[in-house]
Amino acid sequence: MDIHGLRLVFVEIILAACVAVQALEASSKDRFKVAKIPSKIQCSLKLSEFYQKRVVIGGFSIVGSSKVSDFALKEAAYLIDKMTAKYPEYLQKLTENKVRFSIMARDEFTTDIPEHSDMSPAIFWDKRARGLGATRARPSVSCGEENLLAIEGDPYARENILIHEFAHALHAMAINDLDPTFQSRLDRCFKLAIEEKIWEGTYAASNPAEYFAEGVQSWYECNRANDREHGSIDTREEVQKYDPRLANLIIEKFGEDSWKYIHISKRISKEAHLEGLDPAKEKPFVWPARLLDWHKKFEQGKVSLAPEGAEPVITLNHGKDIKSEYSRKRCEFFFHNLSGQTIQIHWIDFNGEISQARTLRHKDHTRIQSFTGHCWRIKSLNESSPSKTKFYQLPDAKHAKLSLLKL
Repeated sequence: MDIHGLRLVFVEIILAACVAVQALEASSKDRFKVAKIPSKIQCSLKLSEFYQKRVVIGGFSIVGSSKVSDFALKEAAYLIDKMTAKYPEYLQKLTENKVRFSIMARDEFTTDIPEHSDMSPAIFWDKRARGLGATRARPSVSCGEENLLAIEGDPYARENILIHEFAHALHAMAINDLDPTFQSRLDRCFKLAIEEKIWEGTYAASNPAEYFAEGVQSWYECNRANDREHGSIDTREEVQKYDPRLANLIIEKFGEDSWKYIHISKRISKEAHLEGLDPAKEKPFVWPARLLDWHKKFEQGKVSLAPEGAEPVITLNHGKDIKSEYSRKRCEFFFHNLSGQTIQIHWIDFNGEISQARTLRHKDHTRIQSFTGHCWRIKSLNESSPSKTKFYQLPDAKHAKLSLLKL
């Protein structure tokens, strides 16, 4: 072959390579394609007409209203694809369980999502959460588009909400179904972590579900650190160092790959699905004044999560003879700890013995299914002084409330 022929071959190779690159780029762009929701999918998932568009990854549906940015839908698909890369059966199981990922537009709130529309009171939930995990009763796992796209005003700018909430969905709606041994093994890890105080005082110490989701979030390096809800463990290396049992469970269920979350601001120029996105030009996220006003009152103890008409608890004097009365009349107890310290709440049984211990940090709240006439002891977790212990009895009412301002 002469030199002219070699040149032609070389040019053909270069042209073929260029065509291949262009085809790959086009394929990458089309992979997370936003489209109208097919009626077959609307029917099989029983989707509300609120949802108008969808991206599908591995058969799993990511949906939003007409207000949701296409970029948010694509970014959610990208992250879910990364998290399930080694275990596509997770997406199959989620779809089998009718789970969908719902994205809130920046001016939509928790109870705008149809599956969460019955959560009460709405004014609490609309400020409390910009994302929830899926359950069998409410098969939507959700987050806000402002967090996915790093839009100005995002209240969770220092973390990625999708990875936390999707970890919940995978745990409850896929992993537990596929591995019946997983929950007991997770419970055991959680119990040991609490005993060893690995996550003491953090959100991860709340229960096994939050322990797992917080661990996954730190594993992918998109968690907050060193604030009211979090300690210092926020990297993969730290999870492996301080809680190797949890690290091993995460490796088992997500694989030992190198992928970690990188903030979207550092990926915009590199990811085909983000081409054209400019967060600086996006309308900022803003909390409505009505939500801010109500939550300010809530944190001052001026309003409660208890239904209208709930009765205040009865304060009891200190004494050795305090015991619960027998009753078949149910009373739901709404308790909000605003004491400025971590407390323990115990039920006092019919013999005056304490049981059913619960620990609540400052600003934590709970609702307890109890009975009229039952007694509860509340004490400081870190102080044994009698002055830091209070006793209460539930009134003759369907609902009782207590916002504890001080001990």
